[in-house]
Amino acid sequence: MEEQALFDAFQQAHRQMRRSLAQINGTVSQELAPSQARLLRVLGHHGGSSQKELAAFMRIRPASLSEVLTKLEQKALIKKEQDPADRRRNRYFLTDSGETLSEKLQEERRNQGGAFFSSLSGTEQEQLLALLTKLGKSDDPTQN
Repeated sequence: MEEQALFDAFQQAHRQMRRSLAQINGTVSQELAPSQARLLRVLGHHGGSSQKELAAFMRIRPASLSEVLTKLEQKALIKKEQDPADRRRNRYFLTDSGETLSEKLQEERRNQGGAFFSSLSGTEQEQLLALLTKLGKSDDPTQN
């Protein structure tokens, strides 16, 4: 198989997925950047995490996460609390309004995901998940 054709098809699917995610963010909250919506979803599953832990969950550098955390704090969607075990570290939690918005984002994401993947059979979805998981675990060639 020609690698360029594979890359082009993957890129097209990625564009469609990004449009779908942008539509979710626009439907639920027009004031959230995609990175902010993603962090709300992560905190919905991993509330009480440190900045370093959140960065690991999101696969980004902790420094890259700082601005997103600050903006969500300013919007009163998250709050930080000092870690009682290590006063140098903060732990991040969703506020009530952040929890509500996170739940709406998750619901819309499930709906859009169902629509996005509806052309694939259950078996094809399982195969795609296995392949994407494998690709996600492979070394990043840009880091060599």
